[in-house]
Amino acid sequence: MADGKLLSGVVEEYEKLTEDELTNLGIVLNAYRSFRGDRRAHIAYVSMPITSGRRYYNTLRAHGVKSVEELVAKEGKDALWLQVIKPNLDEGVALADSLGLEHNLLFIAPSVFEAKKWRWSQEAYMSLWYRVIGEMAGSHYVMDGWEYSTGGLKEVMFSMFMQWRYIRSYNLRQAARIFGLQNFLTGLTPEQERREIRAMWGIRVYDQRGKELRIDDVLAMAVAAIDDLRNQGLPYDGLLAPACSIKGTPLLSPLPVQGSEKYGVPSPTDRFWKARERVEQISREQHAAHPQSA
Repeated sequence: MADGKLLSGVVEEYEKLTEDELTNLGIVLNAYRSFRGDRRAHIAYVSMPITSGRRYYNTLRAHGVKSVEELVAKEGKDALWLQVIKPNLDEGVALADSLGLEHNLLFIAPSVFEAKKWRWSQEAYMSLWYRVIGEMAGSHYVMDGWEYSTGGLKEVMFSMFMQWRYIRSYNLRQAARIFGLQNFLTGLTPEQERREIRAMWGIRVYDQRGKELRIDDVLAMAVAAIDDLRNQGLPYDGLLAPACSIKGTPLLSPLPVQGSEKYGVPSPTDRFWKARERVEQISREQHAAHPQSA
């Protein structure tokens, strides 16, 4: 598996966790693991913005500011909560409830879990959802505007890693380390192990209306969001890093780039390659403007 730079974001977030965060992460994961049986057939994950997303950027623009700090200085300490977080939470939970009824599935809504009470870092929060998606989700839905959410884009990136078969039998130990699945993929028979890995490969991403989002859609939408923010002079760095990982996924996958449809994964189309070129162009421009940060 070509983990290297492509998977560095997932690995680095996990490696930043404190001992307390690792302990609490294990406790929460074990609570989810108490669901036994064929979890993937009954559980879906839904990505939803919480502190970021389209509403966050619209709020910055409406007040003529470019950061949370500027928003708070201008509108008060509760501005982010009242104008971004609370509306995001309310809409996200309502969507998860609606999707659950429509599809007769249990939807995991990350906004319900309030990790700040435990003083979790953003890295701990993301590490939890990577592992929940990896172990339990049979499908992955996204709320409209997900491409403007750093967390949402990272979660979709992770599902693309699984869909493009970065976890395989021959690299299981390495995959277990990278994806934090040590307690999940141990103690299984070879057949159980193969079944779980195939189940990971089978994850698919859908928008909130049930349309499948393939890697072409995912990268093109991410690029459109980044260009939108650039045109408005708003920060976009949080979206660029996962977009760069998504653009490299097919090329570093064990699957052939052309011909992946034989394995149930559509080959990238011109839409993907055009979006990929745009990501590379933006990365070059950013490096030229801020070489010290690259």
